[in-house]
Amino acid sequence: MELPELTTATLRSAAGKDDPFAGWDTTPLFMQALPSDGALNDASGANTGQNTLAALQALAYDGSPSEIAEEFRNQGNQLFKQRKFKDAIGFYSRALDELGQDLSVEEKRTLWSNRAAANLELANYGSCLRDVAQVLGAPQTYYPEPMPEAWKRTDAKALLRSARALLGLDRLDEAFDALLRLQVLEERLGEAQLDSGKKWREQVQTKIQQRERLELGKKEKERRRKEEEQALVLAMTLRGVALPKITASKPLFSECPSDVRPPHFDPKSLPSSSSPSIPLLPPKADSEASSAAAIRWTAPPPETSLIFPIFLMMPLNNPPTRDLCLEFHTAATFGDLLASMDQDPTTIAMYIATKEGRVLKVGNKLTLGKVLVAAAGEAADDGWELKEGWALELVAVPKGPRGEEWVAKWKQEVKAGVKPLM
Repeated sequence: MELPELTTATLRSAAGKDDPFAGWDTTPLFMQALPSDGALNDASGANTGQNTLAALQALAYDGSPSEIAEEFRNQGNQLFKQRKFKDAIGFYSRALDELGQDLSVEEKRTLWSNRAAANLELANYGSCLRDVAQVLGAPQTYYPEPMPEAWKRTDAKALLRSARALLGLDRLDEAFDALLRLQVLEERLGEAQLDSGKKWREQVQTKIQQRERLELGKKEKERRRKEEEQALVLAMTLRGVALPKITASKPLFSECPSDVRPPHFDPKSLPSSSSPSIPLLPPKADSEASSAAAIRWTAPPPETSLIFPIFLMMPLNNPPTRDLCLEFHTAATFGDLLASMDQDPTTIAMYIATKEGRVLKVGNKLTLGKVLVAAAGEAADDGWELKEGWALELVAVPKGPRGEEWVAKWKQEVKAGVKPLM
């Protein structure tokens, strides 16, 4: 097909006043992209878009399949250097799709490798890996002759691009394997000193170490949670707290509201070996001495002070009330509890009901720890139940005949197992 005539006037008319060479970009031989929206017009206003496209097609398919593919590849490489990766992919794909059946295996491997590089820059990791797989899985047409160096170098590029794509997908073990294979290949090429994958190998190793430490940290956190829960159950049981049955489907304190902290060890009473400030993992040790100096977290002993949420029920109020105190320390007195809830200890009598139906009167000066022991009984076969599985419950009535009458009736109901109070 005949190309449009190239004249100085044509170039000058297409060029701007500030750029005398701008017209070359509209000339088919020197174009790096097809015309954008609209037709390409010459100085006379004539529509030359069709002629331009025809000229481009004539240039694109002038030569053998290998020569045409080479032109497409070179154009793609030029666009790649300009960071126009999507456009570069278009040229590589065109060479493969339209000419692939007429190209040698090595020519196609080069195009796949180049397209993989462009996809990698766009973070199209899946597409990159598919192209790399084509490169590395191509038939070894050189056999039984030794592998050519050009083949090895294409393999080396493919392995590096594969590793980077796998790293982007966080497939660290596979990425590291690809980089090790690259290192071996470079040694066979006599280019061990090049070590093009060193930077990426170090990055992958760092990420693998971080992942391993993260997993170890999760395991350590779970160990501490389980051991602290076991220690807490033991501490409450020894103090006379009657716990609900714990199952896999109903773990300890599972019904506790999210804005309430269930029974727990007093943070101020924890031994140093049970401090939550102890790191989950020791810092990376530079020596055996620093590693040995790391403190291992252990669960608090059962005698460590506890803190409970507790309900204060006042059935003779109008209307009856049930207020929650979020923190009641085992060393605090019940008088302290009433004062913290704006109640007068001198006018109120307090009672608790045990699991076995006993009703115990509680004095203002008694501590929570002592009342828990009393609730357990001499045989330690009773206890103060956790209501709703997470809080103690205290009943308060006015001192005097009215309160005593209500308590007498309540005792009978407790013995009969009548629930609830309110």
